[in-house]
Amino acid sequence: MATALELSSSDIQGLCQTYMQKNDLNANFEIVSYKLQPTSDAPAGYLGSHFYLQVTLKLQGNEEPQHLRFFCKSAPKGNASHMEYLEDFGVFQKEITFYQDVLPELQANTIEIAPKCYYADNNLLIFENLIDQGYRMGAGRDGVLNYGQLHCALKTLAALHAGSIIQDQTGKERLPLKENAYPLDVPKEHMRVVNFNQACEVYKEFIKTLPKYQHQLDYILENFTKRMSIIFELSKTSKTRLNATLHADLWSNNILFQYGKHDDKPLQCRFVDFQLARYAPPAMDLLTILTIPTTSQFRAAHLNELLAEYYRFMGEFLKEAGFDIVNILPEDEYYNSVEEYRIIGLIESLFFCHLVMLPPTFTKELTSSADGFNDFFSKKRIEICLKAFKSDELYRDRIVDMLEDFVDNFVLKS
Repeated sequence: MATALELSSSDIQGLCQTYMQKNDLNANFEIVSYKLQPTSDAPAGYLGSHFYLQVTLKLQGNEEPQHLRFFCKSAPKGNASHMEYLEDFGVFQKEITFYQDVLPELQANTIEIAPKCYYADNNLLIFENLIDQGYRMGAGRDGVLNYGQLHCALKTLAALHAGSIIQDQTGKERLPLKENAYPLDVPKEHMRVVNFNQACEVYKEFIKTLPKYQHQLDYILENFTKRMSIIFELSKTSKTRLNATLHADLWSNNILFQYGKHDDKPLQCRFVDFQLARYAPPAMDLLTILTIPTTSQFRAAHLNELLAEYYRFMGEFLKEAGFDIVNILPEDEYYNSVEEYRIIGLIESLFFCHLVMLPPTFTKELTSSADGFNDFFSKKRIEICLKAFKSDELYRDRIVDMLEDFVDNFVLKS
């Protein structure tokens, strides 16, 4: 299996040619040098290792060298269990497929949604470096985005969904996206099912510590996993609702914002990490992006207004392409789908945040130790998360906020 460190001179040549073409640059060039450097200040995750690729070019007719810096993402080098998890998950091949065959068509109908991809093979993706263009993540460790950031992100989300809808409305062929996050019709031993059920067991242990649920504890524990598991069915392409190509992993680290001179309100944003992309009702993405990086208090104050703004953005993109949203996604049908998929935002929040919200010292142990990944996903998840829940106030407060919303509205009222 090739790695980012094994790029050949011909690979670099092809990368730079693609860069010149996609940026409408016609000058001939000669590669002077190139080097790879690991980076920690770009968005990081459990599903990839990140590098900067620095390339120095000499352009024909220009004595001054030109320095290019790209962002590279490769399958992480880890222990066998980590690598097996990623290969079974199919995340790298899906993202390569998305950037090569899906995204160009979607962006042709709207605005830029994601960074330009200049190189892709079975184990490596190379992008324009958004960090050098002033983009950055918008949340702190709490993972919370503010109103302005969410408003900006909803425009990009509407562009993604509208591009897909326009593609369908014009009869263009759409590449199937196999569900890899919540697959149905797999044995109970499948690693995604096991991973999901382990997360549910973590939350049952959290619930046992909360005084407000003690008098209904047996009922909650009996029904919790069943209510969480509805996501496996709702993630499917719908037979009755409008479907679109979805990002399907919209938490704060996967959204990069570009700011103006005054550094207050974001000008635009880009989405990264399309490893879980699916074809399903747009409300699934929408409720995820409006739930994972928000608090219940924020949603009570602003959810309705932001839902209306997304629908407005969607209508504008469709109108520019000659379509009327009323004929494609009537407003009553839109809000009906929002009601159906509200549970999805909370399920996604709970499933991901017990891991991604862990204190940095815990995360470092998981990623630096040879057995850390295996410990979390196979052996010590409850122990690790309970320790964080009891010792870290931010982790506990964010988890309890999500958990109470889910239990109060979708377990006790089911």
